[in-house]
Amino acid sequence: MININFKANYKILHFTNEIGKYMAGGIATYIDQLYKHHTEDTGFVHFYDDEILTDIRIESYPGIKDILSVSYKEIGRLKEINFQIAIVHFYGLSFIAEEEILKNKKLVYVVHSVPATEPYAIEDPFGGNYQIQKDFETLSYRADAIICVLEAEKEKLKSLYPELENKIYVIHNGMEFDSADSIKRNVKPTRRNFGFIGRLDYRKGLLECIKAFKKIDGELHIACDNQDPFYLSAILNYIEAAEMQNKIHFYGWCHGERKKAFLNSLDALIIPSLYEPFGYVVLEAINAKTPVITSRNGGISEIIGEYKYTFDPYQEGELEKAIKTFQEDTVEEIEKEMEKLYKRKELFTAQKMVEKYTDLFNSLL
Repeated sequence: MININFKANYKILHFTNEIGKYMAGGIATYIDQLYKHHTEDTGFVHFYDDEILTDIRIESYPGIKDILSVSYKEIGRLKEINFQIAIVHFYGLSFIAEEEILKNKKLVYVVHSVPATEPYAIEDPFGGNYQIQKDFETLSYRADAIICVLEAEKEKLKSLYPELENKIYVIHNGMEFDSADSIKRNVKPTRRNFGFIGRLDYRKGLLECIKAFKKIDGELHIACDNQDPFYLSAILNYIEAAEMQNKIHFYGWCHGERKKAFLNSLDALIIPSLYEPFGYVVLEAINAKTPVITSRNGGISEIIGEYKYTFDPYQEGELEKAIKTFQEDTVEEIEKEMEKLYKRKELFTAQKMVEKYTDLFNSLL
């Protein structure tokens, strides 16, 4: 274990597999916001696979205190940690619910996304992934409280496990926004540069997005990881077969200042997710004053409200139509839509998120 000014006792401990630059998706962004606003009685335990991460770098964490870095091979030592409430952020950490570790302490499970397939069948929502189902149910049933990040995810969880309803709470994810006056951004009369940023996961809808660009006068810039080589191979094969090499550009994973620069380079960010439980990237785009063209499935609709440039990812041709509408609309029309998004960000501040977490934790003690 690597102790980064981690104390002997905490009131609250967050257990996560993502934090700082050790990230796979939006959970790291969320954890970093919690860390930025955390109090002295709150700590963070980061789990990692030492066969993949052979070296842990302290500078890759969001700070230099209240962090414990633990290899999965060291989970037996967790019984040495003293805390009152465990907050678990990933179903793969279901071992936290074991009596040897948790004992009589309180457990809060944050469901960032019900790990079902997309779309899912009600009779087998996990698509035969029984270990995932077991881990998810272990945490869900043992938890004293379950937090869903949006109403849409709460409704999904209730539909699968109605018996859990009484302990499900909704606390919107939040982030600290830059001052609107500090960001200067103009909508261009001609709009051809579009972007995608996210994990390489079929549920993010990247292949469908690329197919839509076959008939679009524009280019798609992609910032993603390469964690699914089979999906990446299918994407690259399509690009080659469709002779779209000059329209599709890959940039690798973007984080921090590089992500901001990527968003600033775009005329619009496209979010083609088949289902999105929250969508931190929407908030990040709003913060950068970058227009979005987004799927309205899942929780994104709760973030964007009555915003114009949306589509149903399951309806063929809707994404292409939304992009063309964005290209053809006047600068004034787009600026009007962006004003709607700016107003929505006040609903998703880090301060509001932290206050609601604090109220819930206090109610459990």
